Amino acid sequence: MGMLCYHTACAANVLLVKGTASTPNEAEKNYADSLCRNMGRWLTELNVAHDVISDEDVSSAALANRRVVVLVYNPFPTRRELWALKSFVKQGGKLIVFYGAEPALAEMLDIKLGNQMFAPGGGKWCAIRFAENAPPHLPKTVIQESRVIRPAQPVEGKSKTIALWQDSAGNTSSDPALVQSDRGFWMSHVLLDDADCDNKKQMLLGLIAALDPSVWEPVATRLLEDAGTLGKFRSFQDSVAFMNANAKGGPHEAQVLEYLSQAVALRQDAVQLLQGGQFAAVVEKSRLFGNLLVQAYAGVQKSRQGEFRSVWDHAGTGLYPGDWDRTCRVLSANGFTDLISNMAGGGWSHYKTGILRESEMFGLHGDQLSQSIAAAHANGLKIHAWKICWKFDGAPEDMLKRMKREDRLQVSDSGQPLNWLCPSHPANRAYEIDSIKEIAANYKVDGIHLDYIRFKDAHFCYCPTCRKSFERELGRGLRNWPGDVKDGELKKQFYQWRCGQITSFVRDAAVEARKINPRVKISAAVFGKYPSCVDGVGQDWALWLKEGYADFVCPMNYTNSTEQFTAYVRSQVSLPAVKGKIFPGIGVTATESSLNPVQVIDQIAALRKEGAAGFALFDLSRGLEKEFLPLLRMGITSE
Repeated sequence: MGMLCYHTACAANVLLVKGTASTPNEAEKNYADSLCRNMGRWLTELNVAHDVISDEDVSSAALANRRVVVLVYNPFPTRRELWALKSFVKQGGKLIVFYGAEPALAEMLDIKLGNQMFAPGGGKWCAIRFAENAPPHLPKTVIQESRVIRPAQPVEGKSKTIALWQDSAGNTSSDPALVQSDRGFWMSHVLLDDADCDNKKQMLLGLIAALDPSVWEPVATRLLEDAGTLGKFRSFQDSVAFMNANAKGGPHEAQVLEYLSQAVALRQDAVQLLQGGQFAAVVEKSRLFGNLLVQAYAGVQKSRQGEFRSVWDHAGTGLYPGDWDRTCRVLSANGFTDLISNMAGGGWSHYKTGILRESEMFGLHGDQLSQSIAAAHANGLKIHAWKICWKFDGAPEDMLKRMKREDRLQVSDSGQPLNWLCPSHPANRAYEIDSIKEIAANYKVDGIHLDYIRFKDAHFCYCPTCRKSFERELGRGLRNWPGDVKDGELKKQFYQWRCGQITSFVRDAAVEARKINPRVKISAAVFGKYPSCVDGVGQDWALWLKEGYADFVCPMNYTNSTEQFTAYVRSQVSLPAVKGKIFPGIGVTATESSLNPVQVIDQIAALRKEGAAGFALFDLSRGLEKEFLPLLRMGITSE
């Protein structure tokens, strides 16, 4: 395990500890890694010099000369790690802990650790509201949807609660979100990358700066420069010139010009403050004039009528669980036309079913599909039931055991089973098609949206059913399985057969659904890199469109680069027989990309220029509602 060093010099004052030995299993270790990478990215964007080490590297020597150590997600630190952290704190070092589960660590910070709490239905812990006694330069509210917390309580005279959780209705609870002592801060959950990124970066900066004020100067220098460019213009002057030119004659001309006038004045103030060494004030002014520039940029965008504008709802319960009408009003008011809502997956459904199992959400909030359909149609939206195919992670344990017992799961080329149903198994195909027919028969959906409609990757599937089926098509048995098809002369033929399993399933699913409801639209979330996805995962979505098996697809073009996004779309829309059937997916809060509003606007503009007929945003969240939709409505999705 080596030390990763960021910025110009090693031994930075700020040290992030990546959860490795402190996590209970491999999945949690991977989760901790993603959280640490995301936090490191935010600090880099802020120009906060920092180093990253793993749990195993935490020692008195590694912590020497540090000022702030951040435990990003290290729930169960080792005894050796705790000893080093205790020594660090005794010598005046400061800690910031996100979701700790070790009482001894909480005791170091003069904090009392509580029991883990769950909110499986969502809506209970949706935002962090800072109190009057919080340190300066923190945002008033940070949007975050957390479904599990481990609250920590202050110790009288030694620590204090500085932020509480709010629910989806804006009511403040008694559950502490952050507690502060002289030794640092403790948050009752991890810091998620689920939108509201600017406020989360501001919060992270404010916490670190309260413990190490030296971070303000490099941050102020960077933000003063970055806030004027919007990431695409070379300078503040270029940004203002573009907006001035494009505002003329537009519906928001007066408003845009006012935003620009205020931005110019605030930037002049920031420059003077920087010269006077008032770095925290520079950061605040830069944030203010940067936001004004973003609003001006949003206000000069042009709309396009008649296009498909959708949002994927991964939770399947809308923005406000139990209140679908409110969610649909928000989307309709902001110019959206369609909603793709996650309603069924590996063995579960959010609606009444005789094939799958009703989910916990069904028990908590009722039939989500019928409620969403009624609300969507009442608000002029079309609703697409998002159906996860094959992927059986999270399925009821007894169902998963039965699938394993019946050899219905995918198997890798090395013989490892995967919790995905094999698409070549007749019982699996019937199971998935029957669940699709059930939706079409019982619900007035506008569409059925297929996800994970593929193999996991090139290492799957080599199960007994795949072998028998391929041998049957080949007309002879194979002595060397899977070697003959993995690396041998039959590799190309096997890939074609494998791809045919997915294509024939999409065809059969579409035929059966349309028999029941001829107007239902069949669509799919697909890998954007075509044709590599044909051999890679068996997904020939261009053929589905050409043959009419799918009405449209949403390639998941998740990238921070507008140039790369444009290249993806250009390649996709140039395929034969796909005109009007490509609605690129934009990864607003995807793992592969975390976008700001300007990037989202630029990607929508790019896909329009390339000839795509619409788009889908990932993913519906309170952050998307508050941070993105109002800006899109100002121009690019305005009516």
